[in-house]
Amino acid sequence: MEDDSLTSSVLIVDDSSLNISYISNIIEPMGHQIHIAKSGLQALKLLKTLRPSIIIMDIGMPEMNGFECYQHIKKYKQLANIPVIFVTGSHDEADKAKAISLGAKAYLTKPVRVTTLESELAQHMPWA
Repeated sequence: MEDDSLTSSVLIVDDSSLNISYISNIIEPMGHQIHIAKSGLQALKLLKTLRPSIIIMDIGMPEMNGFECYQHIKKYKQLANIPVIFVTGSHDEADKAKAISLGAKAYLTKPVRVTTLESELAQHMPWA
């Protein structure tokens, strides 16, 4: 990979340690730095100082779901251009339609295929 991949970062927002581990194991070999938030609220706190290259977010989380977190992120000019990919257990077409209408770059359902996530990351990384 190019040197840019060494400085790129991914924020994973998911309340499941198992899902975080699975996604991290896909992303780490690609050379991206990984940051983790276990809730939408924790993600918003991290984003006060962190500017990841891309965000991978679950929808179903306690306190604040992924859609709510996404809408908060997009309100801030300095965060609005960060691409967001939803990786979720919801196979509901209404959820998929909502994610896309909000401006998400992709909507992937769990269990996500390794090649699919790799492809989406490569396509939506700002430097790609």
